[in-house]
Amino acid sequence: MMRLDALDSPERRAVDLIKEVAREKNLRPYLVGGPVRDLLLGRSVIDLDFTLEEGSSTLARSMAKRLNGRVRSYPQFLTYKVTAPELPEIDIASARSEKYRAPGALPTVSEGRLQDDLMRRDFSINAIALDVISDELHDPTNGKRDLESKNIRVLHDESFIDDPTRIYRAIRLATRLGFAIEPHTKELMERAISSGALRTVSKERLWRELFLAFEEESAPAVIEALDGTLEVLFGPRQIDRSRLERAQQIAKSDASLDREALFTSAILHGNASPVDLEGSGFSQRRARTLMQIANELGRYSDSLAEAETERQRFRLLKHASPELLGVLGPSEHVARFQEYRNFRLPLRGSDLEVPVGPHIAKALERTREAVFVGEIAPEEARAFAQRMAIKYLNREHVSG
Repeated sequence: MMRLDALDSPERRAVDLIKEVAREKNLRPYLVGGPVRDLLLGRSVIDLDFTLEEGSSTLARSMAKRLNGRVRSYPQFLTYKVTAPELPEIDIASARSEKYRAPGALPTVSEGRLQDDLMRRDFSINAIALDVISDELHDPTNGKRDLESKNIRVLHDESFIDDPTRIYRAIRLATRLGFAIEPHTKELMERAISSGALRTVSKERLWRELFLAFEEESAPAVIEALDGTLEVLFGPRQIDRSRLERAQQIAKSDASLDREALFTSAILHGNASPVDLEGSGFSQRRARTLMQIANELGRYSDSLAEAETERQRFRLLKHASPELLGVLGPSEHVARFQEYRNFRLPLRGSDLEVPVGPHIAKALERTREAVFVGEIAPEEARAFAQRMAIKYLNREHVSG
């Protein structure tokens, strides 16, 4: 029997509250999918997904009220999301059946029974449900057996045709869990790829799956395994595992950096264009960042090596994104530039007694640089800044 008390504290408290509210309302919720799989494998459970044959709305709204939380409804998918402080997100859905109108299309969803809900899922190991009231396990596709044999197996032969994004998920799951893709499933997957099934899916959906791959602990291995599926997005590419490893190392070292831009630039190294990013949702700024890394890394590295002074290196690195600085570093030059960026002078524009204008900011920046590199002493900063401001002001008058 599966032990729900093996859950970590926040998840266990959420399940206990689900059970409490369900008993009060005479409802029967089932924990389904990934959480059950991970519990059976002894892995940490992050997501909490519940399915009910009846009363999903009642359970979701009662939970939100009990927790003083919020509930969001997604009627087209018959699902609800409950959020509350200090608890994980709780997904509550009506048991559903699905029909695919065409290959690669989103399914039409209708209410169904628990059996329908489990049989519509992607893989047998995700088609297991736990009755949280009775602790009874429902496993109509022998998913537990596949967990024991460490296999990823689809539930029917049209699975990858109906939803080709399952190809990405199969590879992601197999890599994360250290499982093999069962031989017949692998044959179906390869057949779907060679027949162009991935081209029936919008690029937006494919990008979402790729972004999920970037979040994996073993992201470089997942992306490398996805190599044959990425041509639909980027055309033929040579995936360099070492660049992917470097992207992950940088992303882990600083959570503020753009993980998606780092990994995408590693995939597109040497030849990135806006066309490659169609459907990604990257803003212009983020697209510039990743194309700068993909296309200009070599130029930056060469120019840094050729620069003879710190001023020359600083002027080059001023135009580098934080992500590019991460890829270029760690190095003495990048570390020195980071020190320079954090360096401040106790000097303001009003101290210069020069007419206001853009020349003031330029003079202050030039002075900050001069003090930092040792071109002038700190006590000379005000006089130096005045001279620079007048010099730049005169240039403005001449050009005007």
